[in-house]
Amino acid sequence: MEAKKGMQIKVACVGLREHFWYHVSFSARRKGENERRFFAELRYDPYFHELFVETCTILEEPLCRFRSSCAFCPDDSGILHPSDVEFACGKEGHEKEFFHE
Repeated sequence: MEAKKGMQIKVACVGLREHFWYHVSFSARRKGENERRFFAELRYDPYFHELFVETCTILEEPLCRFRSSCAFCPDDSGILHPSDVEFACGKEGHEKEFFHE
């Protein structure tokens, strides 16, 4: 897969339970194929200094059915989110435990 030239990658980050969580929205395509939109959730563990991919999901058309915010991504982030089942951080109630550095 290759990233679309000129495509912005949209990212939001928050701390939760001693880890840093990232929600990422991006588009990519295989050569000769149509572009597809993705949602990825990453978790950085500062103890092990490792970044883990918790989920990476293709968002199928129509994109209007996906919401553009969660408990930590602002409404104007433009990050499209799959259902709550498909990501771990940013669900309702998590905001009480968030920290920022």
